[in-house]
Amino acid sequence: MNSTFQPPVRTGLLDFFKNSNGCQFVIPVYQRNYTWTAGKEVKQYLDDLKSVLIDEYSNHFLGIIIYLDTPLDFATREFSVIDGQQRLTTTFLILYAIKFLMKEQGATDAINNLEGQFLTNPFVSNDRIKYKLKPLVSDDDVYQFIVKDKVNQIENRESKIYKNYIYILNYIRELNGLYDYNQILLALNKLYVVCIPLSSNDNAQKIFESINATGVKLTASDLIRNFLLMDLDSEKQEEYYIDYWMELEKYLSDDSKKLENFFRFYLAGKNKTLPNKNAVYKEFVNWYKIQNHTLGREGVFKDVIKYARYYFEIYQKDINGLVKELRSSISEFRKILSDMPAPLLMGFYDLYDSYKITASQLSELIFVVNNYLIRRALCDIDTSSITRLFAHLLKDVEEDCKGNYDNIVDILKKNLVFKNINNGMYVPDNKQLHDMVVSSNMYKIKSTIRVFFDKLEHENNPAPVNLEELNIEHLIPQTPTKEWYEYLEIDEETYQRNVNRLGNLTLAAKVDNSKMQNKIWNYKNDILSSTSHLTINQSILEKEKWDIEEINYRTEFLIEEINRIFPYPQADEDILRVEEIFISSNGINASANFYIDNGDVEILEGSELYDFPNAENYPEIEDLRQELLDEGIIFYNEQKMVFKKSFMVNAKTKSRSALSSSADLILHGSRNGWEYWTNAEGKPLSQVREIAKYFNVG
Repeated sequence: MNSTFQPPVRTGLLDFFKNSNGCQFVIPVYQRNYTWTAGKEVKQYLDDLKSVLIDEYSNHFLGIIIYLDTPLDFATREFSVIDGQQRLTTTFLILYAIKFLMKEQGATDAINNLEGQFLTNPFVSNDRIKYKLKPLVSDDDVYQFIVKDKVNQIENRESKIYKNYIYILNYIRELNGLYDYNQILLALNKLYVVCIPLSSNDNAQKIFESINATGVKLTASDLIRNFLLMDLDSEKQEEYYIDYWMELEKYLSDDSKKLENFFRFYLAGKNKTLPNKNAVYKEFVNWYKIQNHTLGREGVFKDVIKYARYYFEIYQKDINGLVKELRSSISEFRKILSDMPAPLLMGFYDLYDSYKITASQLSELIFVVNNYLIRRALCDIDTSSITRLFAHLLKDVEEDCKGNYDNIVDILKKNLVFKNINNGMYVPDNKQLHDMVVSSNMYKIKSTIRVFFDKLEHENNPAPVNLEELNIEHLIPQTPTKEWYEYLEIDEETYQRNVNRLGNLTLAAKVDNSKMQNKIWNYKNDILSSTSHLTINQSILEKEKWDIEEINYRTEFLIEEINRIFPYPQADEDILRVEEIFISSNGINASANFYIDNGDVEILEGSELYDFPNAENYPEIEDLRQELLDEGIIFYNEQKMVFKKSFMVNAKTKSRSALSSSADLILHGSRNGWEYWTNAEGKPLSQVREIAKYFNVG
């Protein structure tokens, strides 16, 4: 439908109000809040009014007002304000301030004229549109006290409506000392606006979006609210706003940026892919157009509210208000301070809410995610690679479950861990974690260390203590002294290499830290005695000396504890899709396990390797074979080369398998693994339909 504007009208503010008999300016509920502040925008408005009043200039352009003009009956109309609500609301506050001063001066006739022409619709019988301005629902209570001259009864003194009114009243009162109210009103009419009325034939949403593109940027949540509410009549707008949008803000926040993040995660869970931040609104509109056919507008609202409740329970609800089975896992998750898993966890929460999984299963799922995040964080692995992981992971888990969620925890482990062994989204296994942590500076990730220490301290503790007043502290101090070098009998380089290691960190009270300073170990040991009630410090207190050897020992011990209380999420082997495959070619035989989920090939012990006559043409394979010989993974028997141990050949990318690279290693040269590897029946894998289809082969 083509949009055709009615001609814009340049008019003084009061003329505009006077010529709108029977009309009410409605600030729609989808608009952003009234945000002007007394010391900035309101002051500028009043300074402009003052400049006109003192003839500094003859008139002043205040701005544009765009509104949707909707007839209600033959005598009344509704002007739904699309742009200009801030200056419009402020103008009415100015008029009510002038009215208050008139009342103080006993100017009854002037009050009647002011109300009859500018503030009310005196000849309208419908009380709902008696007053010229209907502000936002969130501002309406305070505004009504001002309208009804009951300012002293306003309880919400933090409201911008209240604060701005008081500021305006004081400003106008000062002007009124030099100029009467008639002069002030005439000056107000010299502030002119350009009014652009729209009709139902105009696409108000598109116009609103174009205004936003050139003005102060609205967030995606602002635009989504507008999109869902704009084309409803004002009564329905208010009903949906109160029943749904205010409910959304109750669960989450009225901060539009936080709501924008929620909608991004909500869409990620629905579409199974995380939208770019600048595409959230567009993606929501596209998704809504599809869902509207089945859910309808109200159904979409209800679904959004449902997921807002999930988000609230996962991230914000009082822990003691959650069901008992979820308290420990969700409490731990919140300490990790990550919003990336939100799409996945909301999806799991929906399964729990619809009775498809139990609270215990949901708790296990959350613990798996916790372990994944904590193990990566302890190894200080960059998080950018997993930003988009969780939405797609939800899709994989749902597809693998096929409606039966009995094994959902193992299915999550398989898709989260096993599928990502060979890419940047991997989680370190026990050996990898050890190697990454043992000599690392762990103090720089002390927030993660704190999660570990807290759990270690509280585990199996019959009388857990409050740890809130404790900090991560060093046993040999961060800033060494000559006495410490002499005590430890090491140089500065060795000291700095060990001071931030895991074994040198513990929990200590703030008061202890101030006393500990950089004293030698005997004194520090005395100070730590005051925290002897902490199980994490008891073994330290038993030491007569604290040196590099003790740091080594404690580091190894704590790494073992990490692997125990945040175990590597290993999936049950029954869940993994594994095909036993074979090569029988050129006089050699080999067997392997083909892991379909990630494309890896595990060549099994006893598999033979072909002695290729033109090996020099493939130096990379020769180098790999020599490396495996050196490591004792393959060896020469009397006739040929054989695998002494199993060896995993990893898929290079997610879209490929290791079938060809493993066939290259076994047969040498360049081989098409899909043809050389066969199943137990001797059929090439390219002809095994289920497998070939999964990898888009053939």
